[in-house]
Amino acid sequence: MKLIFKLALANVRTHKVRMTLTVAAIALSVSLIVAVTSGYASAQAAAHRGISIFIGSTDAQITRNQNLRGGIGHAVIEALEKDPDVLFADGRLELSSSLLKLDGTPAGGLAQVIGLQRPEADNVQGLRMEQGHWFENPQSNDAVIDQVAMERLQAKIGDEFILPAIDRQLKLRIIGVVHKPNILAAAMQTIYLPLKTLQEFMLPQQSDQVSRVLIQFRTGTDPQAFYDRWSVKLPAIEPDLRLRLSSQTHRDMDKNLQGLEVVSYFGGSVAMLAAMFIIFSSLSMGVSERQRTLAMLRAVGAVRSQLGWLVVSEAIFLACLGIIIGIPLGVLWIKLLAWQFDFLFTAGGVVNIGGAIYAAIGSLVTALAASFLPALGAMRASPLEAMTPLSSATPNRGIHFSLIVGLLMLCVDPLVLWSGANRNVVFYLHCILGVPTVMVGWFLVSPVLVNGIERLIGPVLAKVFGLRLALLRQQLSRSTWRSAGAAAALMVGLAVLIVTQTQGTTAIAGWKLPDHFPDAFIYSYLGLDAADQKKLAELPEIRPGGLSPIAMASPEFGVSVFGIAGAALVPDATMFFGIDPDQALTMLDLDWRDGNPEDAKRMLKLGRHVIVTQEYKQLRGLGVNDKLPLKTNQGVVDFTIAGVVWSPGIDVITSTHDLSLQFDQRTAASLFGTLEDAKTYFGVERIHLFAANLKGDVEKSQLITQFKTTMRGKGLDVGDVRQVKFMIQQIFSRLLQLASTIAYAAMAVASVGVTNTIMASVRSRRWHLGVLRSIGATRGQILRLILAEAILLGLAGIILGLMSGFHLELDAHHAWGVFFGYEPPLVVPFVPILIGAATIMAVSILASLWPAAHAARSQPLTLLSAGRASI
Repeated sequence: MKLIFKLALANVRTHKVRMTLTVAAIALSVSLIVAVTSGYASAQAAAHRGISIFIGSTDAQITRNQNLRGGIGHAVIEALEKDPDVLFADGRLELSSSLLKLDGTPAGGLAQVIGLQRPEADNVQGLRMEQGHWFENPQSNDAVIDQVAMERLQAKIGDEFILPAIDRQLKLRIIGVVHKPNILAAAMQTIYLPLKTLQEFMLPQQSDQVSRVLIQFRTGTDPQAFYDRWSVKLPAIEPDLRLRLSSQTHRDMDKNLQGLEVVSYFGGSVAMLAAMFIIFSSLSMGVSERQRTLAMLRAVGAVRSQLGWLVVSEAIFLACLGIIIGIPLGVLWIKLLAWQFDFLFTAGGVVNIGGAIYAAIGSLVTALAASFLPALGAMRASPLEAMTPLSSATPNRGIHFSLIVGLLMLCVDPLVLWSGANRNVVFYLHCILGVPTVMVGWFLVSPVLVNGIERLIGPVLAKVFGLRLALLRQQLSRSTWRSAGAAAALMVGLAVLIVTQTQGTTAIAGWKLPDHFPDAFIYSYLGLDAADQKKLAELPEIRPGGLSPIAMASPEFGVSVFGIAGAALVPDATMFFGIDPDQALTMLDLDWRDGNPEDAKRMLKLGRHVIVTQEYKQLRGLGVNDKLPLKTNQGVVDFTIAGVVWSPGIDVITSTHDLSLQFDQRTAASLFGTLEDAKTYFGVERIHLFAANLKGDVEKSQLITQFKTTMRGKGLDVGDVRQVKFMIQQIFSRLLQLASTIAYAAMAVASVGVTNTIMASVRSRRWHLGVLRSIGATRGQILRLILAEAILLGLAGIILGLMSGFHLELDAHHAWGVFFGYEPPLVVPFVPILIGAATIMAVSILASLWPAAHAARSQPLTLLSAGRASI
């Protein structure tokens, strides 16, 4: 073995350029694996951060049953933190208070004061910071306020104001200003300060009390099981506590992100096979170049096994060098991408340690696998070949046998996925056995495909480039396995692109993005009658049919609610929203938990029917067709429940603007009925709130100008929520761009290995090229000959990539359903795939330019001498 290792090192030193290129190809392939797995880890981190901002990271929350502001002891938080299903329990203290300017005069209005822990509490991370920054000191007197509070305090960053209590005052310094919807902020301003500071000020005797606990689950937690368990535990810790689960959106998206994690290991497995094909092509070239050397070793007494181990030792040595260089290079890729595209990598570049280990072990295994056929070729060397003046082309043995074996291997992964075996068994068999056999299977099919492409496309290219067909055919046919290795290396990049793009697009399309709600909410302090409503609907900035009036009443109190400010004074009131069923239900795009929109519309139009929220159902235990008695101006009237809904849009606005308490106060027990019922049973004559869809890019200021011109004296204001919709759509678009960035990087890095193959191919044929130049072939013909070969290889790589990519995608799509019980409709993004195919062809041509130009410029004698020197 020592002698074999010396011979391997001697070969490395002798063929420095070829070995350097081979190590570079392996290192880039290893870096590809690290970059792909780390890229998807970064995508997951970015997605989780985006979901936390726009959907909220809260999976459940605990408050008092009868008093949302009632105290909750620290024992509850301690018990939650010990629960293995709880990732984080965020205690908040929330209260209402007036504010005083520094001179002691009232600022006017009522403020919601929130004490929270920073930076642990990420629910406020998505708020738009207009000025300043968030506080970090847990016991400081720093405060972050909203823009309306800033106006009423007539203050600026660095100024102080006073938070009053019955017998004391707390002086706070403004360090940041966040933006809240003007309609809500005008009714109640928001002040944030450190939790400990507020606790010690308001509750000096019970400074560990909070009024709300927000809970974030660990991945894989069953929400209903958690709810059932803690519904029993809570009363034992503190009576009168209420546990409420949040919406399903966060959990559904988390499930899809698990799918993306599986995709990353698909990409890693495929990338590993890229390394195998590159190593195979390089080693095959080395065996072909050293036929006479190997034969001489046989002639002086070397046995066949020693020649085989010589090739295997080279493969292991090259793989180790590639791993040492490739892992740091992969980390560098992801860090550079995170630095350059920080708007995509919103959570930074996350290095996947498991991916690095996977790359190292996998590359050694694939190096051994790649050395198998070249080692067999070396072992076949005959001592008689040492007598020949030149090495001969390796015959294309067994390509039809490899076709049969390849087709059989292509059936392995579908059989695994459709076997119906245990899910965990299927997962490991799919990753360890299924994906590799798909790629190796297509590699074994590739020799027949390469020959077929040469026969079908070769004549066309020969005419286009003005070449003799016999010359062009020789370029691939004389060494089919070498060409197959190059095509397979190209195949991998496109296959990765197809799987990542299609799975990413399908995942995002399968998510119910909560971005379908009105562009704006228009509010009138005075209220509009029918004539004014018609005039408002006819404003040119509002789409035809895009205005939906929303009547509001408070049935439990039997009075009309003339605005959101009034509703704030009755936080436990049941809110009745009168709507036009046909129009409003389409604009709001409610998520139906019980019943359906068609039946609900029909029932609402009958009168005395309502739609209730999911939380109302949980609180009262009532569902579709149950009776709900409400106090009306005609006495107690029974209304029938027509449906149970949850609004994704309201969830998003609540999380984006940190309005959980306000919406708990106003809509915890919301009811949706008709405008006619609001008028008949609750005496609502004038409408104060309207949902509106706007034309094009109408600015809020433009709409307000129209209000002043056309609707003068009606006290109109507008809350523009299009920015929220835009941010939601943009973050998911960026996630898909992130997937594209990683996929294109994977394809480009994998394709770099082809440069080595084409250069080695040209180098091994320098003698033949020298002969062609000697008998009259021009430089232009040599140049066109090599470019035509690159195009044929590019076409082979594209066809193999398309077939293997869609094969893997179909398997991955079904695997998603097997692993997660969720199989969204397949969405194929054809444009990125076509761009990827064009990129493969461009890479193949570019890889051939330098060796083609160098060969074309060389003199015949130089080519002939270099050809002999390489023997």
